[in-house]
Amino acid sequence: MRATRASAPNILLVTLDTTRADHLGAYGYPLARTPTLDLLAREGVLFERALTSAPITLPAHASLLTGAYPFAHGVRNNGTFSLRDDAATLATVLHEHGYRTAAFVSAFVLDRRYGLARGFDVYDDRMPLERSGDQTGSRAIEWLRSVAAAAAKGPPFLLWLHLYDPHDPYTPPERFRDAFPDRPYDGEIAFADDVIGSVLSQVGQLGLESNTIVAVVGDHGESLGEHGESTHAVFVYESTLRVPMILRWPGHVPAGRRVMTPVRGIDLAPTLLELAAAPPLPAAQGASLVSVMRGADAKDARPIYAESYFPLLYMNWAPLRSMQEARWKFIEAPAPELYDLASDSNERVNLFERMPARAADLRRALDQLTGGSAGTMAERRLDRDAAAKLAALGYVSAALPQTPTQSDITRPDPKRMIDVFNTIRTANAALQQGRWDEAADMARHALERDPRNAFAMLVRANANRERGRYRDALDGYRAYLEIVPMSADAHHRMAICHARLGNVEGALKETDAALAIDSRFADAHDLRGGLLAERGQTDEAVRALRTAVDIDPENAAYRIGLARVLTSGRRLDEADDQLRRALQLQPENPDGHAGLGGLLAARGRADAAVEEFERSLRIRPDADDVRLDLARALEAAGRAADARREFERLASAAETPQDIRAAARARLLRRP
Repeated sequence: MRATRASAPNILLVTLDTTRADHLGAYGYPLARTPTLDLLAREGVLFERALTSAPITLPAHASLLTGAYPFAHGVRNNGTFSLRDDAATLATVLHEHGYRTAAFVSAFVLDRRYGLARGFDVYDDRMPLERSGDQTGSRAIEWLRSVAAAAAKGPPFLLWLHLYDPHDPYTPPERFRDAFPDRPYDGEIAFADDVIGSVLSQVGQLGLESNTIVAVVGDHGESLGEHGESTHAVFVYESTLRVPMILRWPGHVPAGRRVMTPVRGIDLAPTLLELAAAPPLPAAQGASLVSVMRGADAKDARPIYAESYFPLLYMNWAPLRSMQEARWKFIEAPAPELYDLASDSNERVNLFERMPARAADLRRALDQLTGGSAGTMAERRLDRDAAAKLAALGYVSAALPQTPTQSDITRPDPKRMIDVFNTIRTANAALQQGRWDEAADMARHALERDPRNAFAMLVRANANRERGRYRDALDGYRAYLEIVPMSADAHHRMAICHARLGNVEGALKETDAALAIDSRFADAHDLRGGLLAERGQTDEAVRALRTAVDIDPENAAYRIGLARVLTSGRRLDEADDQLRRALQLQPENPDGHAGLGGLLAARGRADAAVEEFERSLRIRPDADDVRLDLARALEAAGRAADARREFERLASAAETPQDIRAAARARLLRRP
């Protein structure tokens, strides 16, 4: 039976990234400023102890939407996994049930390539890396307005809004920064609360409040230094597992109820589907909480599982898995842990040695739940674009080839290595911010503690490449390849180093190695095309560059590179087609306008070429190669005085690259 307005509610699902429950006013935090969430709690049901299945964004969201644990749905980490095409989710079930569905996410880590877009009519994930909550909220409000009239009479909707703001680095907007000068994390949560308030205000103004379920849940928490972890992803302590979870549906969900029974994030989707009278998720491991919300006692204490395979997959350390039953929590690790959460909620006193029988019971329960294995691994290749974006968001991107086994427990214990992880995160942040020397030095310190840490090797090699130490970078990439031999990206980076050292043959050899591992590595095809063009092999260069464009037709840079080679080969109409498409994709791309200037110059249209070169320089004023082209175009257009000014500027400026300065000086010497 398909949903109709009379039979089914709308659903507004809000997921709060990196949000601890104990930093909200509704959960007793006196320093919070979360009026919207506090009001939702008073008008609905608040779950005191809701726990995520993974302290990592993508696996946690996959579990929220599927109602299944990571070992079942297969998404075990960010970037290198994606949800299977046949996996049923909250969105696929509701869409089949007649719902209109839309999702608005705030960070690349939830990009559609990772499989969560299935079932959504609209999946708004178009952003470079991340966007602020007010931007995402505005997009969601636009969609709400567009469907409001139909929502009053026709099919109901599912709207998922993801807010990334509480994720580090903590940089709230100015008014929240001023309100929380010493607590920026709380400022980010306050900002997210404000965004939710704006969306809920719109729901009310559109007359949809009474028949809209509002569900707010955190994907995972944040350590904030507890147990030595600065942020999240490594440990499975309560600081990163306990999240807020609040449901409101006026007249259907009790107002002001606080559920003390521990619940799981995987219980949310089954709960929403029961409230919507929709079919259940066929593979859900979670259970509906409707009866618990309405006051019934939990029939059985549900085991609560959580994991982090991040230490194994990105650090070559032991993975961590935990099992909770009632007050007891067991963490499987090289040095196992057992905690009595009733008396030790901060997990400070490890009772494993004192209570081996209790720990053994929980270990058996963990093995029974997981089938005694690591479970499904729904892996995908980490392409260079994704790796760069994840690294810019603070996530590690040196995925190791791993087939998890029972022997993983003999690897280094993350508890012992957390200082290394914190150092590498800081080094990666320095790398992303252009502090190359600092990044290289910190990565070196990390390698002194953990000599075979692949990510530290990669950070150090990348820092050396960025600061022009290409031979040191090559040594670093070679060491990395000893640990991660199937890394096409490492071979590609080596090719870049060889190219900058003037070793075209060495660079081509490394691009070939990268493409032997991954034939669809578009960046490697693009670089190979440029190298072949440099050797004068224009036809082969065009083939390589066209391959890059075919693999990623939305990449403007690939089209611009192809157009440059086509222009040099006098295939001007083909070049024009590529440049026009590139500038449709990115109207303000300075390379696109420079390329168009070069094409116009080749066609003898000097005045038009000048306009394009000038437009490029307005966007990127320090592009001296474009300024040299501008000077030549001015000269061709008969504007000798203007051309001379540009040549003189290039010839005299200390920051001008040596080859461009030499070309400008040579041109001035040839002038009468």
